[in-house]
Amino acid sequence: MDYKGRIQRLQHKLIHQSLPSALVTNLTDIFYLTGLQLSAGKMVVTSKNATLIVDGRYIEKCQADSPIPVLLSEKNALWECLINQSTLAIDSDGISYQSFIDLQIEANERAIHLLPVKGLFTDLRAIKDREEIHLLQESARLCVQGFDYACSLLSEGISEETVAQELELFWKRQGRTSLSFDPIIAFGANSSMPHYRAGKKALKKGDIVLIDIGVELNSYHSDMTRVVFFGDVNIELKKIYDIVYQAFQKAASFCRPGILIGELDEIARAVIREAGYGDCFNHSLGHGIGLEVHEYPIIKQKMKYSELPLKAGMVITIEPGVYLSTIGGVRLEDTFLITETGCESLTPCSYLHRKYV
Repeated sequence: MDYKGRIQRLQHKLIHQSLPSALVTNLTDIFYLTGLQLSAGKMVVTSKNATLIVDGRYIEKCQADSPIPVLLSEKNALWECLINQSTLAIDSDGISYQSFIDLQIEANERAIHLLPVKGLFTDLRAIKDREEIHLLQESARLCVQGFDYACSLLSEGISEETVAQELELFWKRQGRTSLSFDPIIAFGANSSMPHYRAGKKALKKGDIVLIDIGVELNSYHSDMTRVVFFGDVNIELKKIYDIVYQAFQKAASFCRPGILIGELDEIARAVIREAGYGDCFNHSLGHGIGLEVHEYPIIKQKMKYSELPLKAGMVITIEPGVYLSTIGGVRLEDTFLITETGCESLTPCSYLHRKYV
């Protein structure tokens, strides 16, 4: 990974925004910039330098592996990095209120102004480089394999939690690091709850099966959702499957650089609304994905995102859904890489078209 290149891009952003220095406290951001997995630590980045500050547990490893100079976390370590600096930008998304207040007290003693900046690093991480795209592809490939395995387990009488447990064991044998989230394995009416977690319900003929899964591999996440029919299901569920599929396909066809996120959300939402189920699509159309399973941007008609255009190198999910209480729900989701001319699915799977098992 080109960690120095990432730090340089952050430095260029600071210069562009007339910010003399920035403090990085979010551990995922620190990993993105250094490749070091820490449970505590911080980075100071100025227009010319970058320094990692860690405690005694990490000092030896970081001194050996860090792409930038490392200091031991002592009382004045942070401020030694900020000599002749009058302003320190703080990512307001990455620090707690109490930590900010404590830091402000120390900064005031040194006549340094703390400047909260929202989303200081999110747009940097939103555009994936070549190595990140490769790792996301590998994670997505393992996710699709997991879905195929989960489907092979579907038999009358098996429970949701058994499928989830067996899936986790399958991934563990394939070398995964961890789950991106607890698998959503929902049979029958349980599929009407978007964030349901696998329970003891046993599969029976006529059930709809919703499988929403993701796996972390080499620190990068995957995410996909499919719905299959275990026998002949409720006729309205068949109807909403076709509607959600149309919404999914239409949104995917518009995934390309330049389209505004608000427009993309509306494209999918309009299909569902015009079919009479607008009130039953109760979440965002998707989200960014990378070092975290839910990253910037959120694909939603919301002020901070609505006017944001998709850009080549973004990796996002598209996941429209319709949910009918006490009956069941349908959600279809792929992870897409935004290319220079359109998009590429990282989680293609024949079950998007073949609904019966």
